[in-house]
Amino acid sequence: MNNWLTVISKVLPVIWLLFLGNILNRLNFIKQDTVNDLKKIVVNLSLPALLFMAFAETRLEQKYLYLVLVIFLTCVVMLFLGMFFKKIGKIENNYYPALFSGFETGMMGYSLFLTVYGAANMYQLALVDLGQVVFVFFVLVSYLGKLNGKTFSAKELALSFLKSPVIIAILFGILVGATGLTDVIKAFPLSNSFLETLQLLSGLTTSLICLVIGYELRINPKKIGFPLLTTLLRMGVLLLFAYLINTLLIDQVFHLGRGFQIALYAMFLLPPPFVIPIFMEDQGESQKGLVLNTISIHIVLSIIGFLGLIVIY
Repeated sequence: MNNWLTVISKVLPVIWLLFLGNILNRLNFIKQDTVNDLKKIVVNLSLPALLFMAFAETRLEQKYLYLVLVIFLTCVVMLFLGMFFKKIGKIENNYYPALFSGFETGMMGYSLFLTVYGAANMYQLALVDLGQVVFVFFVLVSYLGKLNGKTFSAKELALSFLKSPVIIAILFGILVGATGLTDVIKAFPLSNSFLETLQLLSGLTTSLICLVIGYELRINPKKIGFPLLTTLLRMGVLLLFAYLINTLLIDQVFHLGRGFQIALYAMFLLPPPFVIPIFMEDQGESQKGLVLNTISIHIVLSIIGFLGLIVIY
């Protein structure tokens, strides 16, 4: 009982913030435009600051690159599995396969992981996430664009990847960490104030993300059956993949610590990327409704799954 209380107490702040965000929506306390501005702060400022600090304190090893490749290939396999499920289920929604690939680490995973495991271990989730970030930018965005009648060149995809504040923060963090500049910056009060500023900025990430997710959380109870089945199918397959990758590769081949195994399970519990509905602006309400309902249901089940993950590990 005490173990469960400890687990719940760690995640309760996240749940309360989600509720608060939902209440702000119901009371019409803030507008959607305000929420969109909060997203900009997270994506362009607080989350990059968090990731820069995580990588600036990390010494990278070659086996991390193999892990990134494994995650990327797993996302590709999941996209093809989504196509397979669409075919055998005779599902008319063209965006259905996308619901099986990629993870919303940026707008959800980091906040959950940070709350429980702390900033010191954030680099583990960030490294696991890097493979799926590459997948989203170069594969998923291209796939969604084609479904919506748009095509992106390799140059356009590469530029959008390199211009991403998250990627820029990771690359600079790796550079600072690899060259040992972190210790040099910390040695002088004036330069260390820059790191302290980033630390304060990164502290906004969890609260802002939770408020935004709570505000936009919408579940249609009348059409919950199929999205729920889709979510359970996705989570079941991904948990199986996570177990195999953790057991056969992360533990036995890469010899990485348990922290990486926890990070992998945490990410594979997350919902599909929130970018998917953005590519559906011109689609019918039924197609977009299925995607939004599935993502919303997945958010709830992800939090429940994360609670279980904390108890097990």
